[in-house]
Amino acid sequence: MPTVLLALGALLLFYLLFIPKPHRTEVPEGLPLSSDARPDGYLAIWRWLGAQHIPRLSLRYRYTHLPLLLRRPTGNLLLLTLPQRLPMHRAELTALKRWIGRGNTVLIIAALDDTPFWSLGAGRTLEIKDLRRLTELTFTPVPAAPLLHTLREHPLDFFSDGAQPLLTDVYRLRAIESLPARDWLERPRPGAALPLTLATRLDGGNPVLWLQPLGAGQIILCAAASPFSNAGILLADNARFLANVVDWSVRPGGEVVFDDAHEGLAAFYDAQAFYADPRLHATLAWIALMWLAFVLGSRPLRNQRRAWQPASEVTDLEGSARYLAAVVRPAAVARRLIEDFLAELRTAAQPDPWARLAHEPRVTPQQQRALRSLYQRACADQRVDLTRLQTLLAWLRRQMT
Repeated sequence: MPTVLLALGALLLFYLLFIPKPHRTEVPEGLPLSSDARPDGYLAIWRWLGAQHIPRLSLRYRYTHLPLLLRRPTGNLLLLTLPQRLPMHRAELTALKRWIGRGNTVLIIAALDDTPFWSLGAGRTLEIKDLRRLTELTFTPVPAAPLLHTLREHPLDFFSDGAQPLLTDVYRLRAIESLPARDWLERPRPGAALPLTLATRLDGGNPVLWLQPLGAGQIILCAAASPFSNAGILLADNARFLANVVDWSVRPGGEVVFDDAHEGLAAFYDAQAFYADPRLHATLAWIALMWLAFVLGSRPLRNQRRAWQPASEVTDLEGSARYLAAVVRPAAVARRLIEDFLAELRTAAQPDPWARLAHEPRVTPQQQRALRSLYQRACADQRVDLTRLQTLLAWLRRQMT
């Protein structure tokens, strides 16, 4: 029993320390994806574009891939929804502004004046800074309004301002308010061009739809997310306005791009989605069960005991020799062997060992030349035949003793 408790405690500690915990938030109304048929999805727009033979693309990568995925560099429309589940990087923001400036259009659908259910999901935070960098507009929240004002019972209506190609046959836009929403005040950044206001709210007259030029392209910002959802596209003149945007911004060969990547439908690696995948947790559960079965099995592994066998002198000598042979160069070994032999020949009467070899009658001149040649090669760090050298030294020792 103690083994079982310790094993379970180790598993629990490993799970708490090393496995990120997914935060599951149910979104009953859907997600702002081109493939979602629930009320907050964009499948109705996706199918409508297909029925009209307008090219469309589900973007599953970051904005830096846009020029690589589209058939033409200009005359395209990107539907970008805020807040995003995967926030855009700084490099993406720069690439997106460069892509717009070449002659493309971005329709930013921001949940500012309405609060869809999906905007409350895990990991979703409305990045006002990114919105400011894109549109050159600064948004500040209005101080909290009375509760009865935030809990509106009527739909949120917007009325178009003036005559403009985007507003042809568009008189009223309508958003679906499911939850209380904050009111925002916008103002352009100092030195930035003033955006064109396209629509204002019925209750208060605050702007809610803007057109902002950027280079050769433009940004259309809508401060409500629900008018273009499956549940809201057919309300009032929402569909008419979206048709005008597509007709005005998409050139022949251009495409309508749905930003699905930043809403969670990404083709690149997403750590949050990986750890939230139930298949990962099922795999870890099976690994834990197998580990428990191994730990608590009836036949645990035993250490194999071996009788102590002391190493002999020959084994010790052989190991030392193998070590020296592996780390000492043959030329250094040869030089040391010859110098030790010459040191044995030195005497007080004859300090020069080479002179003693020359006067030794039992040593032939060929043997002397061979020893000198081997010594010179060893001093020059050249290859030396150690077997031949050892044989020669052994013969010389026998002859001179």
